[in-house]
Amino acid sequence: MEFFDDLKIVWKFLAKYKREVYVIFGVAIFASMIEAMVPYIYGKIIDLIIKGETISIFLLILFVWLILSLIKDWGHRYVAREGEIISVRCANDLVIDFNRHVLYLGLSFHKSQKTGKLASKYIKASDYLQSIINEILFLFGSDLLTVFLAYLVILSIEWRIAFFLGIVIFIYLYITIKNIDKISKLLVKVIKLFEDAGGVAHDSVTNIQVVKANTNEWYEDKKVKNIFDDVQKQFNNFIGAWSKLDSYGQTIISASTVLMFGMLILLERNDAISIGQVVSIIGYSGLIFVPLRRISHNIERFKNSISIVKEALKLLDEPIEPYDKARAIVLDKIKGQIEFKDVDFNYGKNNPVLADINFKVKSGQVIALVGESGVGKSTLVDLISRYNIPASGKILFDGIDIQELDLKFLRSRIAVVPQEISLFNDTLKNNIIYGKLDATDAQIWRAAEAAHADEFINHFPDKLEQQVGERGVKLSTGQKQRVAIARAILKNPKILILDEATSALDSKSELLVQRALKRLIKGRTTFVIAHRLSTIQHADKILVLDKGRIIESGKHSALIKKKGLYYKLFSLQSLGEIEEE
Repeated sequence: MEFFDDLKIVWKFLAKYKREVYVIFGVAIFASMIEAMVPYIYGKIIDLIIKGETISIFLLILFVWLILSLIKDWGHRYVAREGEIISVRCANDLVIDFNRHVLYLGLSFHKSQKTGKLASKYIKASDYLQSIINEILFLFGSDLLTVFLAYLVILSIEWRIAFFLGIVIFIYLYITIKNIDKISKLLVKVIKLFEDAGGVAHDSVTNIQVVKANTNEWYEDKKVKNIFDDVQKQFNNFIGAWSKLDSYGQTIISASTVLMFGMLILLERNDAISIGQVVSIIGYSGLIFVPLRRISHNIERFKNSISIVKEALKLLDEPIEPYDKARAIVLDKIKGQIEFKDVDFNYGKNNPVLADINFKVKSGQVIALVGESGVGKSTLVDLISRYNIPASGKILFDGIDIQELDLKFLRSRIAVVPQEISLFNDTLKNNIIYGKLDATDAQIWRAAEAAHADEFINHFPDKLEQQVGERGVKLSTGQKQRVAIARAILKNPKILILDEATSALDSKSELLVQRALKRLIKGRTTFVIAHRLSTIQHADKILVLDKGRIIESGKHSALIKKKGLYYKLFSLQSLGEIEEE
């Protein structure tokens, strides 16, 4: 059954704490059994009063009642406290599992996802898992046992009342289960819309500088409001369906209570049961109807909550990068030679990006990639780091297929200085040290000096301990570039990838960054994605891409003489620079 399959999903998280879970369930069952004795005591006291028993009997019963009540209350408090602790542990485990899995997913996956939506998905799932465990599962088992015990006692007192209540319970649960799937689908729809809304809101804040630069706060506000209005409409549909089901249940219970009272009056008038037994049955009916409503409500909540958890758990089915590939190769000596042999790459069947890529790079050479936007330059260098996998062909690292190399080893020998620098909301030191986590302060300063970053670091009051803000917002573009270069220098890679690293800089910043890059490039195999062609004239080889293919290859002087696409691009850019002057 699907319900038991869903329980198995929850148990995967609870199994880690199964000893504590068994104790909680045991205490919950014991407390429920004590609670089931209370209405019997009510009835017994009424009958003893009618019979005129001595006060000592009443005192004894009241003392036992008090002791049982204290034990029951302690049991419920224990279940509530320990259930909360276990549920939070499981919720935290879910977030940890998600975060770990997301970290090991490929870069291509992350490029296709909205960060806000992804985070919202697994945070929401952890909240629902906590609710399932603490507010539903432990109470659900306790309520089921309470209803079962109360029904057995009523059956032992008066089978006709028990038969009537059995029909009521069946009708109540039937209506609940019949409508629960529909309500559950409505909630899943609400949650998905809420995730989308969270992604849009997160996107607005992430790009706040662009928003403010264009004075589009009103536009973003309206966009977020509209999508949350859609969320509200869907939520209203969900609440309407749930309220309708709840009203059916309440009507059934109210009508059943009146009919049961009528039956009890008739049975007592005919001397079929005593006044005390009437009181006991009324008490036990409360132990059936109140938990029954909670059971119905919790079935609905469990179904809804587990649907959200299951939807989020699909993320864990996404294949992670093969960091632990068996028999992966780790090289002792590295030259830094790269060769592409008949490489093709596609984003899906109908979206070819690179085709028939062939070239060879010797150790220490500088290779420049040139072409208009969207021709596949960044995609090509991503293949070197195995962020993308070729559809066909091979990429060789020192003569070995990079698919056979240990992934951690491969990436530890490659450093990337991109156009858009990503910095953690942390100190300058921790952002630089990310290239080599065990680096000493002396090594960090040497890397900062080599990157010409020391000049602005020394102007900060906290030096290396200066906070850079979210995504490095407290630094200029040139400063962020030099932090990234210092990180790369500290990493000491054999392969260096510069993805338009100076295209967004002013003249002074570019000069400093170019000096830093000149130091960084020395002795390393370097791939440069060039925006300003004037900066790559001394490259050992220039690859000119057009429509995903290498159409020209050679040094600057040879390509100029050829008067092909490179000559055209260089001439247009040179003319533009002259006009600017």
